[in-house]
Amino acid sequence: MAAVSLLPRNDRNNGWFETLPPRLPSAPLTGDVGADVVVVGAGFTGLTAARRLGELRPDASVLLLEADLVGNGAAGRSSGFAIDHAHNLRAKGFGDTAEHERRQIALNRAGQAYLEAAVVDHDVDCGWAWAGKTHAACTDRGARHLDHFTASLDHIDEAYEVFDEAATVDRLGIDFYTRSVHTPGTVQMQPAALVRGLADHLPSNVTLHEQSPVVDLDFGPPHLLRTDAGSVRTPELVLANNGFAEGFGIARGRLVPVVTWGSMTRPLTDEESASIGGDRTWGVIPADPSGTTVRRLADGRILVRNVYSYSRRSRVDGRQRERAGRAHRRSFERRFPGLTHVPFEYTWGGALSMARNGQPLFGELGPGVHGALVHNGTGISRGAVCGKLVAELACGEGSDLLDAMLAMGRPNRNVPSPVIGWGVRMYARRLQLQAGREM
Repeated sequence: MAAVSLLPRNDRNNGWFETLPPRLPSAPLTGDVGADVVVVGAGFTGLTAARRLGELRPDASVLLLEADLVGNGAAGRSSGFAIDHAHNLRAKGFGDTAEHERRQIALNRAGQAYLEAAVVDHDVDCGWAWAGKTHAACTDRGARHLDHFTASLDHIDEAYEVFDEAATVDRLGIDFYTRSVHTPGTVQMQPAALVRGLADHLPSNVTLHEQSPVVDLDFGPPHLLRTDAGSVRTPELVLANNGFAEGFGIARGRLVPVVTWGSMTRPLTDEESASIGGDRTWGVIPADPSGTTVRRLADGRILVRNVYSYSRRSRVDGRQRERAGRAHRRSFERRFPGLTHVPFEYTWGGALSMARNGQPLFGELGPGVHGALVHNGTGISRGAVCGKLVAELACGEGSDLLDAMLAMGRPNRNVPSPVIGWGVRMYARRLQLQAGREM
């Protein structure tokens, strides 16, 4: 068997996960077992893939392996936006590819719908709310981005509402932003709670094993996967472990591993919350792509998210976390100057893999192997629909949405390491400098 060369190693600083009530995890895999299908990775993609496989093949045994505790992996470390269209529709030529973008939006909305069906059917307590997202600017450069954004939305007939400075201050309660655009089709939620809720309500023929990283793999079929305490043999394998699939020898040299960083305050007191004013909950997306995402949460906490770093091993600890925390503190104090005494309780990173050409890794990857990987920053809604669709592909189902996914390209090859790392770091630094006050 070949040793897996890349494994998730998450810390326990994830505020979304640590503020949830305790939960009894599923037992790790032990002993030697067999399954009709094995899914690797219990994030949004793996959970929806396992759910759909269980629905379509009720007589099959489906085994789902998760390296960490459910909710503490990358899926539970995002900003908690399930989007319908991209945060920033500013790519050159966007207006000339309206039909393409409508297909992308249809995919994202299908992912939202599949997640919502599970939330409603099982009464998942994750704060699921169709609150939309607010794109906000505090500089002239940011305002120009908003103009381009609304022009793009007009071109594809998408709804939005523009707020001037006074209306923006009234809604958010802070006077940092000078203009904003609200789009209604985004869901906000507590991502770790959603992931845990999905895991706790899988079909009866799906067995979840947490804390079961795949350490050795022998591709077949049949495929043989070994964990620290057990092994499983299966004729069908579905990979939903994003960039960590590189450790299985999949798409080596084609993925760009980065870590995105967030911080969360302690709950505000009633007096502190009243000093802000505005709506009690909201979610702000920066007008500038390298700006700062901010969420005001129902439990009184404030989430700040910016900074991404290149990490060849997808590590989410160490000195970079300290640097990210300092950047988050500056961003927080700019926006909430009356709350400079409020500390962050948590600062964490989440592993994310992207492709230089923005393409996913989806479909049949080898005999008896399917994958739904690399969602390029739209992991909740896109990850969910890709999990559903890859399960349908494996079961011989067809649809227009599946055709749309299969028609996409594959990640292109990177320049060699360490050049790719230098390039990503220089590019990130340049964008941060350009963002200026939007950070």
